[in-house]
Parts: sequence; structure tokens; C-alpha cells
Amino acid sequence: MGKVILSSSIIFEPGTFVVERWTLSEAKEWVNTHNPKNYSTHDTVKILGIEPRKSRASCSTYVEALCLKPNERLDFGRQYTQEEIEEVGVKCFFIRKVGENYDI
Repeated sequence: MGKVILSSSIIFEPGTFVVERWTLSEAKEWVNTHNPKNYSTHDTVKILGIEPRKSRASCSTYVEALCLKPNERLDFGRQYTQEEIEEVGVKCFFIRKVGENYDI
């Protein structure tokens, strides 16, 4: 698997990874350019113009991943609109695998 959106910043396998803090603009540009597979069921992805997954799916590897963390704790079980997520705000984290055959 190459490029993904995840619900949390998790590393599945051995290797060297770099984590960067991105702006929302950078995150949106990456999504629009690379069309990553979305594994997130969280409403935070609405801020990217993406609907959350309806059901969970397993991601076992990636080379690049985007993770979004809301600026404040969201209420469990509540559905949020894109506007509400924009009001809360998010931090964007980009994880990339580096090293043998992965350095971009």
C-alpha cells in the first residue's frame, strides 16, 4: 500500500519513518494530488472534503500516511459536520517511510 489516510499516527512495521507537521493547505494539496486510500472512520477527514469510511478496514503497511488530530476532544458517538470540524480545527501529521527503496 502506498499512500493512505489513517485515524491515528501508527507505525505497523519495522523501518525508519519521518513525521512532519503540515498545514491544512498542504494536507489538502497532498490528498488532491495523490488520491490516498482512506482508512479513517473519523469525522475529521471531512475537513479534507472526504467522507469518513462507513466501516473499519485494515491497513497493514504504507509509504506515506496523513493523520488528522482534532484541536479539542470530540464527543464520542456524535456525528460532526464539515463546518463543525472546521470550527474545532485539526492538526495535520504526515508520516513517510524513508530508507531502502522508500526515500522520496
